[in-house]
Formats: sequence, C-alpha cells, structure tokens
Amino acid sequence: MVTPSFKNNFLIQLLPSSIGVIFFRFIKMLVMAPPRLKQSRFIVLLIITLWSLFFVVEVGADSKNFTSAREEALSLGQFSSQDNNSHYIITAPHGGSDLMTEVIVRKVCDNILWNCLIAQDFRSKSHPLNVNRPTEKYGVSSNNEVRTDRALYVFDEYLRQIYLINKAPKLYVEIHGNSRNESKNRIEIATVGIKVDQARRIKLILQNALSSTKLTQSIAIENIDYIYYRATSSKAQGSLSKIKPALHFEFPKNPRTVKTDEVIAFLSFALPKLALELFP
Repeated sequence: MVTPSFKNNFLIQLLPSSIGVIFFRFIKMLVMAPPRLKQSRFIVLLIITLWSLFFVVEVGADSKNFTSAREEALSLGQFSSQDNNSHYIITAPHGGSDLMTEVIVRKVCDNILWNCLIAQDFRSKSHPLNVNRPTEKYGVSSNNEVRTDRALYVFDEYLRQIYLINKAPKLYVEIHGNSRNESKNRIEIATVGIKVDQARRIKLILQNALSSTKLTQSIAIENIDYIYYRATSSKAQGSLSKIKPALHFEFPKNPRTVKTDEVIAFLSFALPKLALELFP
C-alpha cells in the first residue's frame, strides 16, 4: 500500500529539481531568443516558476498535515509486539475493549513462543477504531461501519507491525471477545483460506483441547457450523483480506474474564497442535 506520506515526500524531493530544469531551459531560451520574444518568454517563465513554488508549498503543507493527523491517530492507543522468530502469529486487535484478550494473547504467546501483536486502547466509545480494518464504530453491521482517515492510519500501522515480525505467516490467528447473550455458550471461529476438511480437523483438535479444561462452551467453526461472528468487514477490507490462512476466534465474556487461565490453557494446547498438523 502506498501511503499519502510516501507520495507527498516523493513530490517534495522531485519538484525542486524539476523547477530547476525548467528554469535553466527558459534562461537558455531567453539568451538565445530574438529581442522581441524575450519579454513574452520572461513572463511565461515567471508564471511557471511562481506556480511551481506555490505547488511545492502546498505539497509540503499536505505532508505536514498528514504526519500530524497520523501521529494523533496513533496516540489514541499503543502497539506491543513480541518476535519469537515463529512462522505463526497471534494477535489481539481490540485489547482493552475485548476484555482480557490482551492478557490471553500475551500469555499464550509466552507459552507457545509464537509471534504476537497487541493493539491496546484504540477502541473506545470516544474513538471506536476497529484497528484490524480501516473503519470506525463497533456493535453495528459491517455496512454501517465508517471509513475514516484516522482509522486508516491505525489499520496501516497494525499491518506494518504484523509484517515487521512476520511477512508471510503460515497461520494468522486473531483473538476477540463478545458479550452477545446468544453466543455465550460457544466459542466461534471464523475462517479464511481454510478448506472444509481442514475445518473439520481443526474443530476436532479444539474440542479435544477444550475437554482438558473447565470451559463449558462448545466449538462452532465456519464452513461446517452456524456462527454469528463471521468477521465480514475484516474479510472485505481488513486484515483477513490480506493475511491467509487465518482463524478469527470469538470468546464469550465469561470465560475471558472469569476463567482466563482456562482460555489460556485451551489455546496453548490447541494452537501448536493444529499448526503442526495442518500448517507445518
């Protein structure tokens, strides 16, 4: 993705040299021109030079405004990552909003030594940035999310942080949370780049891992089960449109906040096994 700052900086570097070339050529033409043409050519040169200088000033101002807006957007939260030189990555895009997901990801990362990324506090009532996609608002349908510049700045930085630690992960996992009453009895997993037979095997591995914990929820995985949280917006314009294969976990509030250690144990057991078996 080519960002506005890259394009503006390129123009700022390019334009002065271009103006110098134009200026030199017109001076040469003025020297060589007959007297009757020098005055009109001088006027043209003056107009072009002034316009070019104005354009450079405008581009410079745009670049400064972009930098300021980007810094302001990124100041709304913080990113923390851990590079364990792994082929796999686990993230918590909504740390602080999806309660305890940042703790879960950090501890699972320590346990299984995957690469991890946590985005903390970008999503709140005052600035509901979605982080893993360039939109704002949550708790609404994907059609009602709003694309904004600050959401794009944060999303671009989220991707940049991922690519810094893993440019092409063999498996990408996002950990999310919800408080939907109808989903309280199941852990839902949306998928990208996962075949049906793989989904069946993943479900079996997750069920076996779940049986060794005190969690009482069932497993529902996209392609073979009904799930409510299908990560539609992220698949259309966010991280799940760019990084595949991927698993998008949705944990109900109770296990995340009351049985956090059980969720950590569940993921720490299941993820290495399914990665080794299906994404070696």
